Amino acid sequence: MDTYDSKSASRIVGVSLRQLQYWDEQNFLRPSVKLAGGRGTKRLYSFHDLVCLKVVKDLARYGFSLKKIRRCLRPLKEQTDPTTRPPESLRYLTDGEELFVITSDRQKILHAMERQFVLSLGIGSLVRELDGAVKRFGAPAVKQVRAARSLAERRSGSA
Repeated sequence: MDTYDSKSASRIVGVSLRQLQYWDEQNFLRPSVKLAGGRGTKRLYSFHDLVCLKVVKDLARYGFSLKKIRRCLRPLKEQTDPTTRPPESLRYLTDGEELFVITSDRQKILHAMERQFVLSLGIGSLVRELDGAVKRFGAPAVKQVRAARSLAERRSGSA
């Protein structure tokens, strides 16, 4: 499983390091791989965490309160194993006031379509967007650190 430190997650998702720290401290959205254990320790996020962070960022940008976002994040957090990709059928819809979470359940989709929507946030397209950002910023920071240590160990052992 690829892991991302706070700095990498911040760049990939497009939120500040302080925002990540705040969401973690408020128990709103915490890293699933490794929590910060005090000053100077690293938070480690999974790709699934990046998806959740991106959903929060996008919904907050459209003016939704963290309370509404927290409620709507629950299906994304609970239905998906953090080591796998979230279902592409998951979609967030809003009519400007209410926020709906739509899964592959036909009845929910039909009921939701009775409203006029002003925003649709599809998880499949969001995952593709994050994949592109991960590729632009390079390999996950944790893997890069391990590779650098391994190279340094090999060099010092052969000298």
